[in-house]
Amino acid sequence: MADAQTMQAYAENIEAYKSLVGEMPENPHLENFVSYLAAGADILDFGCGVGNSAAKMRDKGFSMTCMDASHDMIKAAAELHGLEVIQQNFSDLDAAQAFDGIWACYSLLHAPKAEMPGNLDRIVTALRPNGILYIGLKLGDKEQRDAVGRFYAYYTEDELSGLLRAAGLVILDCRIDQSRGLLGKMDKGLHMIAKRPA
Repeated sequence: MADAQTMQAYAENIEAYKSLVGEMPENPHLENFVSYLAAGADILDFGCGVGNSAAKMRDKGFSMTCMDASHDMIKAAAELHGLEVIQQNFSDLDAAQAFDGIWACYSLLHAPKAEMPGNLDRIVTALRPNGILYIGLKLGDKEQRDAVGRFYAYYTEDELSGLLRAAGLVILDCRIDQSRGLLGKMDKGLHMIAKRPA
């Protein structure tokens, strides 16, 4: 789960974060993710932030369920995009075969590495057979806090692929890119799409 210090850091920087997200270009990973899904598919945005990705998927005709742990993110998602968001931590997910797709974009990196196997088990349980997971994390091999106090867990490609396979998922796609974050630093991103087998 994301800790209180991380939530406080987002609360104190929410306006800057909204501006950052609003200025971002189209996300190619979102287009790649939805290309695996049927029209109108049920999607969970697992840590939706201010709701920009969820709104784009909703506007494409997908049925969206959104969750986030941060009250400030939830408020922003409602104000910016009219989204209803469930306030939950990652460990609160208890759905069973409820979703065709789960979008976890730069959200699970706020949970300690020790919690990733459990989080992935809950995700697999929540996916329907042949369901699709997108997970976006930062590339690296450490756990640390940034200058404003947010906790981050970084993953290597081998580390993440091993975790996904151990959870019973089949990896369909892996991409590495880089983007500028809230503090102006360029970070490499690790993006994987995986499927729950039938």
